[in-house]
Amino acid sequence: MTRVLLILFLLTSSVNAECKYSATADVENNQLVNKVEKYTCKEDDNFFVKFLTHEEYHYAFTTVFFTLLEAL
Repeated sequence: MTRVLLILFLLTSSVNAECKYSATADVENNQLVNKVEKYTCKEDDNFFVKFLTHEEYHYAFTTVFFTLLEAL
């Protein structure tokens, strides 16, 4: 049970995102046409994704992987 809670804790994180909204449209006869709305957000990766993909953690990931592999 403790393992499941630990895994869920590591995989979930609060959302801190930088979001930007932009909208463009053409005006013809006092009406909006070709309206385009764009909403983009950039979120930080959670720890699990960082651990697997970022270069700063590749030595730690390799060590953990081989330690677990050896234990099997």
